[in-house]
Amino acid sequence: MRMYNQDWEAIKDFEHTARFKDVYFDLTGNEVPADHGQALFDALLAHIPWLKDESAVGVQSIHGAPTGRNDNLVINRRAKLVLRLPLARVDAVRSLCGKHLNTGAGDIVIGDLKEKFLTPYATLYAPMVDLGTGDEAAFLEAAHAELEKIGIRCGLIPGKKRKMALTEGEISGYSLMLHDISLQQSLLVQEDGLGCHRSFGCGIFVPHKSIKEVAIN
Repeated sequence: MRMYNQDWEAIKDFEHTARFKDVYFDLTGNEVPADHGQALFDALLAHIPWLKDESAVGVQSIHGAPTGRNDNLVINRRAKLVLRLPLARVDAVRSLCGKHLNTGAGDIVIGDLKEKFLTPYATLYAPMVDLGTGDEAAFLEAAHAELEKIGIRCGLIPGKKRKMALTEGEISGYSLMLHDISLQQSLLVQEDGLGCHRSFGCGIFVPHKSIKEVAIN
């Protein structure tokens, strides 16, 4: 499948007023719970209290490999804390550098940061999208409806069913691949997300290289 990030002529001629950036923080630590959406948000809230009032902020899940001995993930040298932020909030998170987080599996130190504008891709992937249903058919119907509200028609491929424990109770959803999406629409979906609980890592889409991997994610 042709991917827009490789179509340099299309990108060069493409005009878009950026509204968001991804901010990547280095992390130093040992482990993080596999289900850490709520815990990560709460830990960040202790350092940046305004986060609770900024629904546009996306807090992406920390990636890691299973420990094999408990429900935690190993934090390796490539693990990052990634926040998707409105441009006006980027400077406000610089204070996180050097701060400590505890998500329930030991101390994590936030390191240096790098900023990156969002990149348009023809294929996007979200590890979990919460649309208020655990039924796959109803999930796809709701996803199509939400996308059509903002004028987006593209291919949808659901992946594994996911669950997340929150203070309000357990939520469920699916990983989701969007493909054959235009430049403008790709950025719109990345900026605004899809569904609920963006603060806990849900509905946040990132560029993806192939639609073949969705079945195992």
